[in-house]
Parts: sequence; C-alpha cells; structure tokens
Amino acid sequence: MKSKLACLVTGLVLTICGSARADDATWKAAFDAGKRAFDDGKLDEAQTELAKAAKELRQFASDDDRIPRTLDLLAWTNLSAGKFAEADPLAQFALAAREKQKDTPPHELAQSLNTLACLRDAQGRPADAEPLYRRCLAIEEQAKGKDHANVAALLDNIATVCHTQRKYQEAETAYLRALSIREKAAKANLSDLIPTLHNLAALYVDKGDPAKAEPLLKRALQIRETVFGTKHPEVVASLEGLAKVAQAMGRHDEARAYSDRALAILDERARAERAGGI
Repeated sequence: MKSKLACLVTGLVLTICGSARADDATWKAAFDAGKRAFDDGKLDEAQTELAKAAKELRQFASDDDRIPRTLDLLAWTNLSAGKFAEADPLAQFALAAREKQKDTPPHELAQSLNTLACLRDAQGRPADAEPLYRRCLAIEEQAKGKDHANVAALLDNIATVCHTQRKYQEAETAYLRALSIREKAAKANLSDLIPTLHNLAALYVDKGDPAKAEPLLKRALQIRETVFGTKHPEVVASLEGLAKVAQAMGRHDEARAYSDRALAILDERARAERAGGI
C-alpha cells in the first residue's frame, strides 16, 4: 500500500490546475508552522503541518511557486526522518515544477536539485546523485561565487559520491578544493574543516596511501580536541582513523595506544550515561 504522503503527491499531480490565485492564509499558516517545526528539529510536527499545507496547493495555479516550495520542504523533512519512499515523489515533483517555471530563481532550482541529490545519495545511488550535485554546484558557483560555503559543501558531497564509486582522482580533486575553500574561512568555524579532513584521509587510506592520510587525521584530531575537548566522543573518530593508519604502516604499538584511548573515552561516556551524568 502506498503511504498517505505518496498518494497526496499523486493527487496533486492530477488536480492542480490553472485556477486563479486563492487566499493563501490557510496555506501560509500551515507552511510557516511546518518550517518552524523543521528548523526546531521536530520532524513529526513538521510533516503534519507541511502535509496540511500541501493539501491547500490544489487551489493554486499550476505555475504557482508555492507548490515546489512546499513539496521541496516536505521532501526534505521526510528525507531527514529517513522516510525515503515518501520523500522521493515529492522531491521529483518539486524539481520538475521548478525546471518548468521560466522565472524560477537560481537558488530555488539549486535547492530542489540538492534535495533530490541528497535523497539519491542517502538511497545508496551515488551515480544518480552525482549529476544532480554537479548541476547544483554550477548554479551556486555562478550565483554566489566559487569560494562560497555552499560551494564547499557541494564539493564535499560530490567528492563523497565519487569516492563511493571508486572515482578516486575526481574525489580527491573535489575534497582538496573544498578544503581550500573551508581553510579560507576556518577562523570563523574550525569545526567545518573536520569532515573534509577526515573524508580526504579515508580516501587516501582506500587508495593504499596511509602516509598521506596521517597528517590529515592528526589535524582533525587537534581541531576536535580544541573544539570539543580531549575526552569528547567526537575525538574517537580521529583516534580510530589514526589507529588504522598506524596499523597499516606497521606501527602496531602506536595503533594500540590510539585504540586504547578511543575505548577509554567511550567507556567513560558509557559510565556517565548510566550514572545519569549526561
């Protein structure tokens, strides 16, 4: 049986027509409530309110920008909740609507491209996600500049899907460019460097070059310790990565020391949770 949300989209495809613009008070109240709930991380509430907003779309003309705006956010909400089947038709419909509209602002088209790309990525379909990410990247580069934070995020995503497809050279190029952009803005937020450093290191490990991975992991560890503290669980990922690299290079005692430190952090965290201290 199809989910209610998937059926709703089918209904919208069939019934949205070229009627005159209707009073949007009901739609706006539901959409705004859904967006607030999404921003607050209340995904169930966001889905409920955005589904209400989606029902109101039947009143609007087929080229009304409220249609893709609502469906895109509802798709993203379902994606965030891990409801990929519900998100899929919503994301596709929102993108198709924005591609059809002649006056769609570039950032809105990029938004829908990114939503569908992230969905394909999450579904384990990197080959389908990659061209969507690349289209989005081209729009963001032109609209916001080649050194914008959005560009760095998209490059990270492109690198990840290329890495998954074993397109190592393309992945490395994208990671390095993302890292360069993030380093220029690193003073604003050091933690933004961590995922790129860690993922680039993982790429080098997969390529059989642990020596290139090690300095990246050490830098990520230093940042994590500075930002989160030396005993925070965030530090564990860097320690485990360094243990793997040290092991690959035959430095077994060093690998064991990294692993022991990671285990000690996790054990201390578990004890604190059992004691109700976290």
